[in-house]
Amino acid sequence: MKTCFSCGISLEDDDVYEVKGKSFCDDCAMGQHKVTQTCDPGAVHSARLDRKNSGLTGIEGLTDQQKNLYLFMKEHNGVTMEQCVEKLSLTPEEISTNMSVLRHLELSKGQKREDGVYFVIWEA
Repeated sequence: MKTCFSCGISLEDDDVYEVKGKSFCDDCAMGQHKVTQTCDPGAVHSARLDRKNSGLTGIEGLTDQQKNLYLFMKEHNGVTMEQCVEKLSLTPEEISTNMSVLRHLELSKGQKREDGVYFVIWEA
């Protein structure tokens, strides 16, 4: 019996979807086909201009998930994907999508450390 790489549920043999060499359940396999593009200069420019025109600063205007992710990163001076999944009860896909938004708003970024890649607030 296999488990879903993303959400960890147990899978019967006929419920396994292989995507890029990893086993997924149906819902998580569908999410693998969405492309999250973190580094997109056009999106960064558009997001910054929109926030400026709206008068939003900091974490104003973010969804609850985005605020929670930002505050978690700030509180711990950087967090890993695994820490986000465990603490915030989000899937890796949800975290990636929210991180893309925070990156486009220049509120967060990735930072390579000796023990892996961390999500950190922009000022860090």
